[in-house]
Amino acid sequence: MTYVRYYRMTAREGQGTALRAVLETLLAKVEPLAGCQGVELLNDADKADIYVLLERWTSGEAHKEGGRMLGKEAFAPIMAVLSSPPESASLNTLD
Repeated sequence: MTYVRYYRMTAREGQGTALRAVLETLLAKVEPLAGCQGVELLNDADKADIYVLLERWTSGEAHKEGGRMLGKEAFAPIMAVLSSPPESASLNTLD
């Protein structure tokens, strides 16, 4: 079973490109962390300012440790271009 973290984020008006850039920067930092099994960034087909981020981890604890390693400052550039806090969920694969 894989632990998946889901985030749905909406950029402030006109900030979709900026949100994509800061998310790509974050993903480059997340992917090499211990326990990370991959990341995927998706863009809404109908609303260009909406992005979905999927992180796959070996466990919820590995995800938490990854967040501790990154520190809150890694997320500040993302929060600066969002119109509202991200929608998020913790999921488990069914394998």
